[in-house]
Amino acid sequence: MRLYFSDFNRPKAAAKLLVRHAHHVKLSAAQEAVAGAIGYRDWHDMISSKPASPVPATRINLEQAKCIILSLADRLAADHGDVQYALSKSRLLGDLTLDEALRLRAMIWRDRFFGPPGRGKAGTIVRVKAPGSNRTPAYLKSMGRPTHLFYDTGYSICADFEVVTPRVPLEDFAPSRLWLPYGYWTLKDGSTVTFARDYKPLWRVTGGGVTRLDPWLWIRGIEEETHFSTLAGTIAWSHGPARTLALDHLAHNRLFELPRLLDALPDLFEPDIDSISGAVERMRERSEQLAA
Repeated sequence: MRLYFSDFNRPKAAAKLLVRHAHHVKLSAAQEAVAGAIGYRDWHDMISSKPASPVPATRINLEQAKCIILSLADRLAADHGDVQYALSKSRLLGDLTLDEALRLRAMIWRDRFFGPPGRGKAGTIVRVKAPGSNRTPAYLKSMGRPTHLFYDTGYSICADFEVVTPRVPLEDFAPSRLWLPYGYWTLKDGSTVTFARDYKPLWRVTGGGVTRLDPWLWIRGIEEETHFSTLAGTIAWSHGPARTLALDHLAHNRLFELPRLLDALPDLFEPDIDSISGAVERMRERSEQLAA
């Protein structure tokens, strides 16, 4: 599939963002990879193919967007999360909503990490028939006694006989624990840092714009801490009024991309990882190795 543009500002921006956010990627390599992923022989072929008259930008669906991200990640040996962020920020894939971006990430996990679902297979979406569970869907981490699950809100355990694997696979999801703001810190310099339920930083918001933060960063200079659940007068953070306030916060700051903390999900399914902090530490170690 070839994408057409009335100008080349978006692919140029995508290449520059890939250089900034993906490890060890040079601009020339990023340009060639972007051109190849969107249907051209190379960068020169793309630049020279500008139509004589304006054409509407090509509209793509999420499956096509997934294929472009995977193609770029393979060409550059880059993380899928970094590639998706660069393409979303540059609007190369169009104007994705936050919900679309989350669905896209879940599709990538299914394609490249979990594989097809199956009974007893890690990454399969299951339901639990225990009292009080409300049959809420969860990712299966491992079967056993107990069985380990990862819900929208985090880890849990149950008995193996309580797990139900639907005949028709359930829709994949991006857990709120890894992207939904729990609150924000106001810093001495007047900027704010949005953080997740486990107090891992997501975004820094300043007068000059927004920065996607590494979730292992230690934030200094905090003067005030605000929780959306407190503002909403509830203890529930992932649904109801608190979730609405968190989503409003993202929309107000035009945060339609995804935070780096979401990249921790594959690590959460490693046998020796049993916490968000453990997965983030594994991310940090990998990042330092790549930067060395």
